[in-house]
Amino acid sequence: MENLYIFIVGLLFCLAIFDLVVGVSNDAVNFLNSAIGSKAAKWRTIMIIASVGIMLGAMTSGGMMEVARKGIFNPQHFYFEEIMVLFLAVMVTDIILLDIFNTLALPTSTTVSIVFEILGASLALATIKVLKGGLPMTYLFNHDNPDAGIIGFMNWAKAGEIVSGILLSVVIAFTIGAIVQFISRFLFSFEYQKKMKFLGSIFTGIALTALSYFLLFKGMKNISIPAVVDFIHAIDQHLIYFGIGAVILFSVITFIIQKFNKNPLKIVVLFGTFSLAMAFAGNDLVNFIGVPIAGWQSYNIWASSGVSPEALQMTGLAGKVETPYLLLVGAGVVMTLTLWFSKKARSVTETEVKLGAQNEVDERFKPNIVARGIVNTTTALNKGFTTIMPKMVTNQISKRFKPVDFIESNEEVAHFDLIRASVNLLTAAILISAATSMKLPLSTTYVSFMVAMGTSLADRAWGRESAVYRVAGVMNVIGGWFLTAIIALSVAAIGACIMYFGGLYGIILLVSVVAFVIYKSSKHHAISLKRKKYSESKTSINYKDVDQTMIHLTDNVYEALSDIKKIIKLTDSGISKESKKDLKKANETLVQLHEEYAMVKSGLFKIIKKNKSDESTSAQLYLLTYDLMQDMLQSVDLIVDSATTHVKNNHKPLTADQYKNLNEIKNQLDKYLNFLQTVIQNGDFSQRNLDEIKILKGIFLKQIENATSEQINGVMHKQYGFKNTSLYFTLLLELKDLVAVAARFVKLYSRIYKEGKITKLR
Repeated sequence: MENLYIFIVGLLFCLAIFDLVVGVSNDAVNFLNSAIGSKAAKWRTIMIIASVGIMLGAMTSGGMMEVARKGIFNPQHFYFEEIMVLFLAVMVTDIILLDIFNTLALPTSTTVSIVFEILGASLALATIKVLKGGLPMTYLFNHDNPDAGIIGFMNWAKAGEIVSGILLSVVIAFTIGAIVQFISRFLFSFEYQKKMKFLGSIFTGIALTALSYFLLFKGMKNISIPAVVDFIHAIDQHLIYFGIGAVILFSVITFIIQKFNKNPLKIVVLFGTFSLAMAFAGNDLVNFIGVPIAGWQSYNIWASSGVSPEALQMTGLAGKVETPYLLLVGAGVVMTLTLWFSKKARSVTETEVKLGAQNEVDERFKPNIVARGIVNTTTALNKGFTTIMPKMVTNQISKRFKPVDFIESNEEVAHFDLIRASVNLLTAAILISAATSMKLPLSTTYVSFMVAMGTSLADRAWGRESAVYRVAGVMNVIGGWFLTAIIALSVAAIGACIMYFGGLYGIILLVSVVAFVIYKSSKHHAISLKRKKYSESKTSINYKDVDQTMIHLTDNVYEALSDIKKIIKLTDSGISKESKKDLKKANETLVQLHEEYAMVKSGLFKIIKKNKSDESTSAQLYLLTYDLMQDMLQSVDLIVDSATTHVKNNHKPLTADQYKNLNEIKNQLDKYLNFLQTVIQNGDFSQRNLDEIKILKGIFLKQIENATSEQINGVMHKQYGFKNTSLYFTLLLELKDLVAVAARFVKLYSRIYKEGKITKLR
């Protein structure tokens, strides 16, 4: 029996390592967003500063098992064996939940997840205790009061605090962020450098003072060094004087710094990044290692008690659970390594950065009816408000909020400027500090995210071109927050039941599920990153060099034709063999091809934007190539969709004569596309090759015509039904369109060459 619980404790600590990895991957966005989005420094510099903050925060963490001490459940009413099942179910669920959110690149709250996981697992076990013991159901809902003889297994107040925390975070952080950013932008405009000397010095002084307060009272609150404690206490006692003195001191320092042509806003952003990173590690570390520590503490209590696991009530857990210093250091190291090497952390950060980007980005989220409704309503209200505002006021506001032009060709262009980055960090720090002092249950993740969204709205980053996508994205993230609570509670409850009744077999089953989820999500994320990188490579061209553009585009078309041949082959196999597997592969390849050309579409806009009036050939090539490829993909879409529907609905297969005709058509199509690829790859657009393409195309079209005539004749003689004819005609007509469009690539490139706009082909 003892070996089993030693195994569980060891398993808890192994799971803690994974939990640290997935937790940091999700929470890194809280302190990296502003620095990375504004490019306040090189990526390496930002990582070093954040890493130092994390290590200091971890090492100075109080290490208290907050969630147990605050009483999500009342441990004195649970036995040791139940407690160990509870903790294991929580860790398993936490890893699965956070890893899924990371894979989807959505930020969520690790505090909310851990609290509701404990709530779900403890509620499930409490329900089992009530049902097995024939106890009153009120035990599940009572507020525990030993003095009055009232027994309550759960503490529902904490769940209420978390839910109210979500609502408070969303409303307060978004509103305050928008207001502060509006005022800041109105004062500085987008050409803020002109007003940095005096106004900027005062702004920077206020920002650094607020961040210093946040660092002292949030990031360093757990430090037990007497000198530090006394210093913080002294500041707390004379807070007004400290604030005024700090603002003056920092303002003077930043004024002097500007004399050396240094931008003090970069100091604000980097200092804010350090402060938030330290506060995150110091306060949220408990979310990742608190449960394993409590499990270890529970084991020690049981091992020294001499009582059987099913008889020992865990009264000892109601107190504080200290974390050994070496574990804090080890946790800090794991968190720091994760920050540097986790690709999922970068994906989550990218989601938030892009939702607040000032410039054009590839919008990730699709609009929905609610997002459109919000945008339409807001637009109408704005028009009404504008009509009643004095013209002079609206003109002045528009002037202050006019974005400056930036060099589109610069790969290191920031998504937003240092003013907004500073406001993000400043506002988040003030709100979190104020909430802490007033004991309001605001979430760090939610505050950081909603402040960033509020500032982007106030900065007019959500324009007519992007608003509906950004609103949809924010709604997706907020919806995910509420889902976090529901899923965490439900999955932890189910996991606790499986482990309680399944014993060791249940534990092995759920740990296997964790391993499987991590493997599949990592594989999925790696494939997504690979596709993204491959797609982005298709748009990385030197738009000033028409020859390079031509080589780049012909390579893309060659690869696309290869994919189309593969899709046609899989579709043909799927129809003839009625193979859903082949059709699934065809659909997957087609989706990948669409994703790649979605990136080409994005690159198309950037290429056109970069070009000057005398450099339009590259943009024209890009535009016409994309247009032709879209026409081809539209035909392939219809072919694959019709075949998939036909096979999935189990309709009658095509006849032997139809297969024979399709096979001949497919062989001729292969010859045609192979020749096109050879011409495109070699860059040989001579008249001889154009004539050969015309001949091959003529043979193909004749075959299509004969097959169409045979089908019409068969329908007239009632040989073929509606479903058969519908599929067959779709295949024939779309293949005909496909061939016609494919020939236009060669005609286009041949014309460009003959016009003398290309000096070399390969």
